[in-house]
Amino acid sequence: MIYSAWIRQLQSLTIVLFTFIISGQTDVPRPRGVSLSKASLYSPTKDFTCFDGTSTIPFSYVNDDYCDCFDGSDEPGTSACLNGVFYCTNAGHRPQNIPSSRVNDGICDCCDGTDEYATPGTCSNVCEELGREARAKAQQLADLHKAGNHLRLELIEKGNKKRSEMAVQLSQLEKDKAEAELIKSEKEALKNELEAKENEALQVYRDAEEKERQRNAEIERQQREKEAREHFDKYDVNSDGTLTIDEIQKALIFDRNKDGEVDQEDILHFFGDKDSVNLEYFISTTWPMLKPLFMTNQGLFQPAVNEEEAEEPEVDEEEEAARDTEDVGGDDDDNIDEIPHDHTDDHDIEPDQSGKYDEETQKLIDEATEARRQLTDAERTVREIESNMRTFQQNLEKDYGPQQEYATLDGQCLEYEDKEYIYKLCLFQKVTQKSKNGGMEVGLGEWGEWAGEEGKKYSVMKYTNGLACWNGPHRMSTVNLNCGLESKLTSVTEPFRCEYKIEFTTPAACDDSNLAQQETSHDEL
Repeated sequence: MIYSAWIRQLQSLTIVLFTFIISGQTDVPRPRGVSLSKASLYSPTKDFTCFDGTSTIPFSYVNDDYCDCFDGSDEPGTSACLNGVFYCTNAGHRPQNIPSSRVNDGICDCCDGTDEYATPGTCSNVCEELGREARAKAQQLADLHKAGNHLRLELIEKGNKKRSEMAVQLSQLEKDKAEAELIKSEKEALKNELEAKENEALQVYRDAEEKERQRNAEIERQQREKEAREHFDKYDVNSDGTLTIDEIQKALIFDRNKDGEVDQEDILHFFGDKDSVNLEYFISTTWPMLKPLFMTNQGLFQPAVNEEEAEEPEVDEEEEAARDTEDVGGDDDDNIDEIPHDHTDDHDIEPDQSGKYDEETQKLIDEATEARRQLTDAERTVREIESNMRTFQQNLEKDYGPQQEYATLDGQCLEYEDKEYIYKLCLFQKVTQKSKNGGMEVGLGEWGEWAGEEGKKYSVMKYTNGLACWNGPHRMSTVNLNCGLESKLTSVTEPFRCEYKIEFTTPAACDDSNLAQQETSHDEL
């Protein structure tokens, strides 16, 4: 045990010495795999405390290829801890952090090759070359952002101008609405006044029409009673004021199915459970059921028939007339002259509407009609103003970016085509997809919100609640905004079912301050 501990301490001292020799190229000595910002946490003059504070170990245990800290902070320069972090200095290029599990795995992760120190010569230091390329790309990006930022400033100016104009227009619409509602109230009052006069004048005509209707109804009732009484007297052979079963069996008009006799079913139909009926019952109940048969026999009423019945051979009119004579008992007095001349009893007699109103009444009608039209126009004007106000209010409430740089893009539609589809993005409105082979447009989402991560809120747009996929969720689209000198779609993909990813370049995304922040950020933990 003592011998093993001594060997481990000797190895640790050797590794630490080697580590500080390697790191001697910097002004601040630090163990291998440690960034300059964390060098003060690794002091060889005192024991090392794990970053999570769970334990303190002799400094000789740091980078001894044995994991003593749960957070892996004691082994930044070896692969002993799965959760350790190795810092690549990468002089001449960007520094980076890699999992310490990649240290000495035979793969060059750091451009300066420091992660493969166990096998010198395995990795070449290509940081200078990569740095030149990165700086060239960074310069191109900076130039792009600089040029795009000039366009962005123009968009900001236009966006704020548009917002100011919308506020002015909304204010004007509020005034227009107040005036339109006042006009509407005036038109409504005028309409009510003229309609009252119109109704008063028309009431005379309505009263006259009602009297005419009642008069005609009374005439009809008297005609029906007269007609019924005449037929009652005809079938009441003994004139005793009562119509019996024996009497109607002699009149074949009561034979509904034309089988040559008035059977019990016919009697039950016309008399119910009575043995005889008086004139009053005949007028109110029996005659309304008998009259259609009578009119049919006289050829004055043709009941609806189906196609099969329509194909039956027609009956000769003379034979039909002769049979009708027999139906009423064969008496000489029973002839067709007894048929009433007016056969419009079953139709409502409407008052004559073809006559003109007097000049004064017609003038009132015309004035009231014009007042109703003007009120309708006034109401439509108020609705249109309210609709426009809602549109302006919604646009003023929209988030068009921190400086209104996206305001002028609202409603602008851009298209992107691939082999199968045409995609259309209408900014702040919707995303659609249409097959090149035709068919309907498919909604891929309606404008939802800005969805960029913290600090980059305006880098991502989200469009949600599109058309539902078959047996799946509603479609949605994510739009990534990138700096570009023109607004256009550069790609559309579907990384997940019913979820679409759109790359969109626009000068509105060319913010110099964001670029400077990205260039000064360090990839450190």
